Amino acid sequence: MGGGSARWMVRQHSGLGCMRNGSVLLIVSIDTEEDNWNRSRHDVTVENIRELRTQAAVFDRWGVRPTYFTTYQVATDPEAADVMREVTDGGRAEIGAHLHPWNTPPLSEAFEPRNSMLKNLPAELQRAKLERLTAVLEETFGRPPVAFRAGRYGLGRDTVAALLRCGYRVDSSVSPFISLETVDDGPTFVGAPIVPYRLAPDRDVREPAPNGPVLEIPLSYGFNRGPFSFWDPTRRMLEATPFRWFHLAGIAARAGLLKRVSLSPEYQAVGDMLTLSRRLLEHGVRHLQLSWHSPSLKPGLSPFAATAADVARLYACVEGYLNGLSRLMPLTFVTTSEAAAVLG
Repeated sequence: MGGGSARWMVRQHSGLGCMRNGSVLLIVSIDTEEDNWNRSRHDVTVENIRELRTQAAVFDRWGVRPTYFTTYQVATDPEAADVMREVTDGGRAEIGAHLHPWNTPPLSEAFEPRNSMLKNLPAELQRAKLERLTAVLEETFGRPPVAFRAGRYGLGRDTVAALLRCGYRVDSSVSPFISLETVDDGPTFVGAPIVPYRLAPDRDVREPAPNGPVLEIPLSYGFNRGPFSFWDPTRRMLEATPFRWFHLAGIAARAGLLKRVSLSPEYQAVGDMLTLSRRLLEHGVRHLQLSWHSPSLKPGLSPFAATAADVARLYACVEGYLNGLSRLMPLTFVTTSEAAAVLG
């Protein structure tokens, strides 16, 4: 899993002037969470966190400085917290907040699918959960988090208000072109910008607020061809009745005619991620965000890594992408809050 000859093009973070050298900002973010892929309040384990040491060795070879969006269950487990301190020591990474509402106290809401989307909880309960998570992260790791990602990407207006109350200034929950409305009444991000933009509590999370106090750094989603403004509605049309009866969206994707792609080694092959990276840059994006979930680092915990071979493929995909991307363009690795300082 070596870095290859292209590593000479990779730069460490060098402050606000890093964009002036022509490099692309690359954020690597990990949803750092409990083992239980099926949501649970009981028998919660965090054994996958031990695997962060192996992952950190890969990051160190490349100079990647990841953001670990960390859940309450991880932060309150002493052994997991020790691992987190080890892999973030000396500024090697950033610890952000990742709120799983179903097992972050207070647990006053019913344990049901709709309530797993943070946006669906009462505003005061969202705030109370975020206050508890924030306090635990600060107590455990010695500094308050400033970057946030909602579990299941369940961001809503009231969540933005809670972020403000708790001192957050950066969110990275928005997944452009994706609608989760039919998934436990989740949010829709259809129509959201693919570039960083400002959020405010009085606006839909897809709508930029010019003077909004929270900066949204979207996850990297798009299509294998541009312009996205044409292919996004085309894809949604193929997914709608009556076209969905004929599975046209799936046929188009398998044929390579129209694929919706994310920068995630859990879902995508290296070639598709490199294609998406080129398309995003063609659309004026100045950052790329590679992301996955920590349970995928241990076989049998996530649907993306049933076996040790699957975990090895994930690592190979990450390094293949970094190697391929660094051959295409100079890169600057940044954490989420560092990216916000440059892009905001």
